[in-house]
Amino acid sequence: MMHLPTLMAISLAALACQGVPAPEIATTPTQVTAHVDTVILHEPGVENAYPRLSADGKRILYQSNRTGNWQLFIMDPASGEQRRLTTDTFNNNFPDWSPDNAWVAFVSDRDGNEEIYRMRTDGSALERLTNDGSRDIHPYFSPDGRYLLFNSTRGNGSLDVFRMDLSTKEVLRLTNTPMEETCARHSPDMGHIVMLRNDVTQDDVAIMDLKTGLVTNLTRTPTVIDGWPMYSQDGKWIFYSTMASGQHSIHRVHPDGSGDETLTRAAPGEEDGRAFISRDGRTMVYNKRHGRSIDIRLLNLP
Repeated sequence: MMHLPTLMAISLAALACQGVPAPEIATTPTQVTAHVDTVILHEPGVENAYPRLSADGKRILYQSNRTGNWQLFIMDPASGEQRRLTTDTFNNNFPDWSPDNAWVAFVSDRDGNEEIYRMRTDGSALERLTNDGSRDIHPYFSPDGRYLLFNSTRGNGSLDVFRMDLSTKEVLRLTNTPMEETCARHSPDMGHIVMLRNDVTQDDVAIMDLKTGLVTNLTRTPTVIDGWPMYSQDGKWIFYSTMASGQHSIHRVHPDGSGDETLTRAAPGEEDGRAFISRDGRTMVYNKRHGRSIDIRLLNLP
């Protein structure tokens, strides 16, 4: 175990997407009253990224390049105590926790190509889940833990969304377009996914109805970079990052496109993003990039 510095402060973000126009709704964001914003982890010149809260909110899974390549760690934010999950010389990144926190899904280049793996939270029972010559990235568990959404360039060269049944390893393709469709996450009822869609003309957050295949453009800001969307546990909000204000900041909006709120406001040269919301909806962990560092921060939500 090791202990790392903890501090105090505020806000990181981006990526992209698009779809069928949603009903016209006022989109001017509301600035939410600032709440306590705490720096959980800061190391000068180190990138500590993709934080994931445990179900009880007491641990954070994340990736770090402090060893020279991407490795996975779990930390106790209260004490700062760290436990290293991967101890090899490969890049291990894009981690996600299963809903029961029994498994960690992640991407590794240990076999010469970016593939998706999973292992127990104690680092045991390593299992390779994909085996394809394409790029496989961004694994996200479904709310019931039965499926894994991921992105792959297999088939058409652009990143599309796929879903793996973890019991059978059967893979279902959910999107198949020339656009880059990434970072897909299930809604709590698993009836929809929220994702990023982008190409040379547009960059937005979109929602897909898994029954009909209908894609709705949620943000409708084609010239603005958006990133890393995630549903709240109750399904009432979608959290995402956006450059709508000129700097990567974190917003939340209702799935019908109404009620957009600004939660963080990054300073010039900073980026806020990769928000992850606690089960009770009261806490958000996220990244702030400033200079050569990426910090992990915690924000109490209104």
